[in-house]
Amino acid sequence: MLRRHKGRKAHQSKALVDAGAAFTCIPRKIAEKLNLEISGEKVKVSTAKGYDELDLTHALIEIDGKRRIMPVLVSEHIDRVLVGVITLEAMQLRINPITGKLEEFTALLY
Repeated sequence: MLRRHKGRKAHQSKALVDAGAAFTCIPRKIAEKLNLEISGEKVKVSTAKGYDELDLTHALIEIDGKRRIMPVLVSEHIDRVLVGVITLEAMQLRINPITGKLEEFTALLY
């Protein structure tokens, strides 16, 4: 679930976990629905279609009962939520390569 971290509007959907992506990325229409504030900063990214610069915002993300305010990129070119590694690490979740499911793990400090 995505939510503006100080708002009441929420968006719940299935998301694709992308272990090759650093940031979580959402379609612009979801960012607009939630009235997410764009920071004014753009993040340069490399995609399968080439390079792009995406708007940066922050949102409260909930996965399996864990909630964190996370940086989120906003894209005109995707049609679903993509969960990246920064979000997974912050929530102490990882992909089990055998089952393909998310599982909890103990974070490494150093």
